[in-house]
Amino acid sequence: MQKWNPDVASRFTLRSAETILSTPFRLVYPNADLVAFEETGLYARQFLAISYCWRSPDFLPRGYERHGVWPVRKSIVDAILAEKNHPRLGIWMDQMCIEQSSILDKQLSVAAMDIIYRSCLRLIILLEDVVLSAPEIALLTKYTIRTRPYNKGWILLPSEIPAFTTLHAKINAARWWTRAWCFHEFSVHQPWSDKRQMELIRNATFIMCGPTEDETVKVQWVNLSLLMGCAQYNLAAASSPSALTTGQAIYSGIVKAEEQDAGWRGSIMSRWNGVSRMGVSVLEDRVSIMLNLCDLGLAYVGPPVKTEDEGLWLSCVVAMAAGETYPLSMMSNASMVLRGRPTWLCKHEVCDTTVPPFKIGTLGGIYRVEEGEIELDMVFLDAPWQSVKEKHLAPTYDIFPEPIQTTEPDTHLPEARRGILAIYEDSPTEHDIPRRRFLAGCILSGDMFTGRLWQQIKRDVVGPNYNVGFFKPLVPNPDFRGPAKILLAKLLPVSNLLGIGQAQPSEATIDDAALFLTWITDPRSMYYIGLYTFRVPSTRYWDTSFITSLTVNEKFKEGLDKDLRTAVPVDLLGTSCIPLRAWFLRPVDEEELGRKGEKKEEEKREKWRVVGKGMLLGEPDLLGEARESEGMRGAKMLLKKRTIVSG
Repeated sequence: MQKWNPDVASRFTLRSAETILSTPFRLVYPNADLVAFEETGLYARQFLAISYCWRSPDFLPRGYERHGVWPVRKSIVDAILAEKNHPRLGIWMDQMCIEQSSILDKQLSVAAMDIIYRSCLRLIILLEDVVLSAPEIALLTKYTIRTRPYNKGWILLPSEIPAFTTLHAKINAARWWTRAWCFHEFSVHQPWSDKRQMELIRNATFIMCGPTEDETVKVQWVNLSLLMGCAQYNLAAASSPSALTTGQAIYSGIVKAEEQDAGWRGSIMSRWNGVSRMGVSVLEDRVSIMLNLCDLGLAYVGPPVKTEDEGLWLSCVVAMAAGETYPLSMMSNASMVLRGRPTWLCKHEVCDTTVPPFKIGTLGGIYRVEEGEIELDMVFLDAPWQSVKEKHLAPTYDIFPEPIQTTEPDTHLPEARRGILAIYEDSPTEHDIPRRRFLAGCILSGDMFTGRLWQQIKRDVVGPNYNVGFFKPLVPNPDFRGPAKILLAKLLPVSNLLGIGQAQPSEATIDDAALFLTWITDPRSMYYIGLYTFRVPSTRYWDTSFITSLTVNEKFKEGLDKDLRTAVPVDLLGTSCIPLRAWFLRPVDEEELGRKGEKKEEEKREKWRVVGKGMLLGEPDLLGEARESEGMRGAKMLLKKRTIVSG
């Protein structure tokens, strides 16, 4: 980071053990527990950490009374104290345990917040704005894993649905789910680990309000998460994606820490994307929370962050400095501006919290990272694109004579199937032509390309993304064995069709081809197939790469088509095919830059503006081809060192 951008690096400092140990740490005990310290002295056995929403007086209900020095009312305080099973078990609550008038105390405590919540014996979560009725409380009492085995889902009685509907709505509406610091506190506590999920003594405990002012209701995290998850197949409204729980990222543990074996680390940008959707009072808190969630050993000490885009920029620089390539693949249909100037950095259409882990290291192809420009090595795909047109689709009708129907993926929970597949709903023929374009592109490109493409998809897409969670492993559609044989006949050389040379395809090969066709017809695959398929010659011997799923901004059409170039950052070669790795660039002229007079050395080099990105699929060794064909006539790949790209 210091090499790329010293200004950004100066905003961060290393968190040392000395810094953490010097941070004041205070615990709260009721006066009744003082006697337990008379013989042993002030020795704390362990502590409970409280997670709750701060509320200004303007947001408090009429007649609300705080209990003494506590920032919550008496019934909640009593419920918290009842969780103490030993007099030397302390309570940590930020409003009471951090000196609120000390800026230094606050700064030190923020940097240590992940350690505090990770170290507590148990997390106590206050949903003070949730007031439950007697029938709703009865559901929480009845549906627990101690008294009622889950068995892949609790099916509620028809008479319980009205109470469950209101219970789900009340809990889902709690403000706690939307606050970034609450998200941080729950996430670093790691409630998805075996001990804290399966051993109830360590389970996070949620405290809500009962029908009267003196009543409270407690439920452990594992029971609450399972019961709320039942909405997918107990509530009709949950068939819509919008009905998902507000705290879905928290429930699913979607940003849980990855195992760091062999140098792998969970995505930094996945953490940022999760935090960026949560509310904060000051924007730099999101940066601090992201650092804590990633366990990077850094603390933010820079000036206030003025915009959400500035927070995204800082997080991207941190991620790339650690070796994560995801920021290089982000793209949306609108260009981004930082401090009033266009930037090479792009937002992403979706705040993805499922970005895969990355290997810690150095992005060796990057030399400079500034708000306005990035300087990096790129491989330019110098050959023109070849779009798959209607005239190329004829062979696909031999494989699928009728409109290509969707093959719905199978799920482990049949009851939840409706809700899970709702986001993939489409008409039977909506994706027929895009699927035919993709399939026709494979036939045009031949068996070597298609085999390489399919191996890439199985490795990067099917294994880690399809065969997980609610979905059962992808298996061949039994109706596709016939179409698979036709596909193989069209892919294999003519000599095979004449019975000369290689033997006929084996059963395993036919099954694999049927699985490929099943993947093409799976609704999840449209993300990779896109609307259009483009073939790009990638070697001197006319081997091919696919470009699909284009995302372009408003500057894509500003200029002649012949000026457009496609290039791939060297650091994105050899990585997963899921991100948008292919950049679409337009040249930036000097008049547009407004530069006159004497030019610096870097200003004499050509500059490009990123105007779009796309998915690169089935590519051969592009960097190897660029190096081998350097200086040769007809080279399809050009390696350009220290390419300057702006916004």
